[in-house]
Amino acid sequence: MRILFLTSRLPYPPYRGDKLKIYNLLRELSKRHELHLLTFVADQAEIGLARRLGETCRSVRTVRLSIGHSILNSIVAGSGSIPFQVAYYRSSEMRNLVRQVLEELRPDIVHTHLIRMAPYVAGISSVPRVLDMTDAVTLYLERFARSQQNAIVRSLVRIELKRIQRFESIIAQFDRGLVCSEVDRQYLERAVPGARLDLLYNGVDLEQFSPMEHAEPEPYRMIFTGNMSYFPNQDGAMFFISKIFPLILQEVPQAELFLVGQNPPRRLRALAGEQIHVTGFVPDIRAEYLRSAVAVSPIRFGAGTLNKVLEPLALGVPVVSTSIGIEGMGLRPGEDIIVADDAGGFARAVVRLLKDEALRRAIGSSATERVRSRFGWARIAHDLEEIYEQVLRERKTR
Repeated sequence: MRILFLTSRLPYPPYRGDKLKIYNLLRELSKRHELHLLTFVADQAEIGLARRLGETCRSVRTVRLSIGHSILNSIVAGSGSIPFQVAYYRSSEMRNLVRQVLEELRPDIVHTHLIRMAPYVAGISSVPRVLDMTDAVTLYLERFARSQQNAIVRSLVRIELKRIQRFESIIAQFDRGLVCSEVDRQYLERAVPGARLDLLYNGVDLEQFSPMEHAEPEPYRMIFTGNMSYFPNQDGAMFFISKIFPLILQEVPQAELFLVGQNPPRRLRALAGEQIHVTGFVPDIRAEYLRSAVAVSPIRFGAGTLNKVLEPLALGVPVVSTSIGIEGMGLRPGEDIIVADDAGGFARAVVRLLKDEALRRAIGSSATERVRSRFGWARIAHDLEEIYEQVLRERKTR
């Protein structure tokens, strides 16, 4: 197949989140298909990085979108009804280039990543299109609004929520919508009648995140990972430090917490001390996991599937998570992972693991087997190919 990917951010370097997902899909699909990428870039440096994708993509075409232009887009959108995240990525240059590339390449299918890019191909029914939303944006915003104590922030989130709720009907214009958990799919099936939705899980690089037989973690080391500029991660870190960590220290005074991830805000950096370590970005996240006895995911709102859960489990590192952190993943609480939603229960679960090496090994071993059998990128790319093929068969029978 000739596949055109349309993304809002250059999927390189593949460190976290949406970049990681698209990069790995491109890498796997390029083994069997002809791939082309059309993406926004922020600056000249990213234009240079785009060349790194030459091994996986037959062509990479970029449109520069400056922060200033995006802010102006958002200001103009203030009095309208378009979601701010959609307005942020408005570009006449991208719109014209999409049409030009479709005419030149005549792809078999277009893979549009995230709802913010949907307007560029929603009205072009001549080519099969899938909309890869990753998660249900409205579900995320609903949870975000409920969690907010700041009245101004809560009001702004609710404005965006209402706009997204109206805008999500665009999903029904695509041959398929893709989300990464059953919870997100069921939510959108109720919200957008007529949308055809499939599951496409997030994954983990099984070669990179391969367990080591002789890895010996530091017995009192806990790790929390993620892009720290992402508000649910900031909230989870603050919740853990303020409510959970003090309870753990009462039982395990030697315990240490490592917050690992790019762009930690000032309020998190200010908490660093003898037993709280804020590393910022690290080049080898695998090594950080393997040094840790327990990984924690105290996420209180959000949607989708979390790398901070999949990656340590693939390595055999036991995880304690809130129930939101494992939605739709098919993990078995008490066997593959330990789940707790309140501070006291979360702290007790972590303490239990820190004190019981045999339990850590049992949970880690069970989770590793399950994650490696279901969440490898090769398996996920194969699932995506089946979705593509089904879309193409349906098109032929119309």
